[in-house]
Amino acid sequence: MTAPEQEAGAVVFPPLSRDRRVQGWIFSAAVSQIGDVAWYIGLAWSAAQVTTPAGAGLVMGIGALPKALTLLYGGALADRIDARRTMIVANLGRIVVLSLAAVFIGIWGVSLPLLLVVAVVFGAVDAIYGPAAGTLPRRMVHRDDLVKLAAGNQLANRLAVFVGAPLGGVVVAHGGLASVMVVDAVSFAVIAVALAVVVKPRLPQPASSGASVLVDLREGFGYLRRSVSARTLVIAFFGLNLCVGPVLAVGLVQRTHGAGWGAGSLGLFQACSGIAAAVGALLAMRWKPRNLARTGLLVLILQAAGCAAIGVVPRGGVFAAMAAIGFTAGLASAQLSAAFQQTIDPAYLGRTSSITSLSDEALMPVAMTAFGFLISATSVGVACVAIGAAFAALMLWSAARMNIVD
Repeated sequence: MTAPEQEAGAVVFPPLSRDRRVQGWIFSAAVSQIGDVAWYIGLAWSAAQVTTPAGAGLVMGIGALPKALTLLYGGALADRIDARRTMIVANLGRIVVLSLAAVFIGIWGVSLPLLLVVAVVFGAVDAIYGPAAGTLPRRMVHRDDLVKLAAGNQLANRLAVFVGAPLGGVVVAHGGLASVMVVDAVSFAVIAVALAVVVKPRLPQPASSGASVLVDLREGFGYLRRSVSARTLVIAFFGLNLCVGPVLAVGLVQRTHGAGWGAGSLGLFQACSGIAAAVGALLAMRWKPRNLARTGLLVLILQAAGCAAIGVVPRGGVFAAMAAIGFTAGLASAQLSAAFQQTIDPAYLGRTSSITSLSDEALMPVAMTAFGFLISATSVGVACVAIGAAFAALMLWSAARMNIVD
C-alpha cells in the first residue's frame, strides 16, 4: 500500500455535493475550457484571414509538435514537483503570452509569425500543464468518488464546448483576435485563482525517487513493463484514441460528403453525439459496477460498433451510431478515467498520463493519414468496419487482461 493510501484513512472526504474544493475545480476548469474553445475558433478564423489554407493548417497543427516533444518531460516533472503550483505557473505563463500577443496585435495587427509563436508556446505549456492536472484527482477525492468527479468534469467540458464555440465566433467577429485573447486570458486567470485559493489537494503528492528527470522517465517506462494492469490500460487508451479519432474526423466527413447529406447534417451528427455523451456521463454518476476497468472496456465495444456503422448505414442509422458513440464516450470515459486513477501507482501518475497522451499528440496525425489512405484504397464502409472490428478486438483483449494480477 502506498503512503497516500495509508494516509487517506485519516483524511475526511466530504460528499461531492458539499465539496467546495471539487466544485470550484470543476467550475473553474469549465470556464477555462470555454476560453480555450473560443480561442480555438478565433485562432482558426484569424489564420484563415491572414494566410493560405496551408498556412492556416500549419497554425492549427504546429502546437502539437512542441507538445509531443515535451510531453514526457512534463509527465516526469509532474511526479517530481508540486502539481498545483505547476498548474498555477503554467496558467500565469499563458496569461502573459496572450497579453503580450494582444498588445502586438494592437500595434502591428495579426500576422502569421505571431500566430505561429503563440501556437508553439501554448503547445509547450500544455505539455507541462496536462500531466500535472492528471495527478490531482487521486489527491482530491475518495476512491469511490473518482467516477463522479470524472463524469462531472466531462459534463462541464461538454457544456463548455457548446458555450465556447459560439462565444469565440461572436467575439472574433466583433472584436477581432485580440478580444478573443482577452477572453481566454480571463479564463486562465479564473482557474489560476481557483487553484491558488480553493483547489487544495487533501493528500500529499508522492515524490519520485529518481536522481534526475531522465532517470524518472526510465523508471516510468519500467513501471509499465512491471505492471500488467497499468500497461493494459495504456494500450487500451492508445487504441481508443487512434481508432475513434480518425473515424469521427475523417470517416464521418467523407461519408456525409459522399452521400450528399450536406454540412448541416455533419453538425447535427456531432450535436447528437454531444447530447448522448452528457446522458452517458449522468449515468456514470449513478452506476457503480464492481470492476470499473473491465466494465468501461466492454462498454466501448458498443462504441466500436458505432464506428463501423458510420460507414455503411443510412442517414438515420448514422444518427443512431453517433448517439451510441457519444453515450458510450460519456459513460466509459468516466469509468476508465476513475479506473486509471485507482490502478496507477500515485508516484507514476504524471508519467503514465503523459505516455497515454502521446497517442493524441504524436500518433494521431499518422492514424488520420493512414485511415485516409485506407478509404482511398477501399471505401468508407470497408475502412470504418475494419477499424471498428480492430477496436472491438482490442477492447475484448484488454478487458480479459484486467483480471491478471500484477
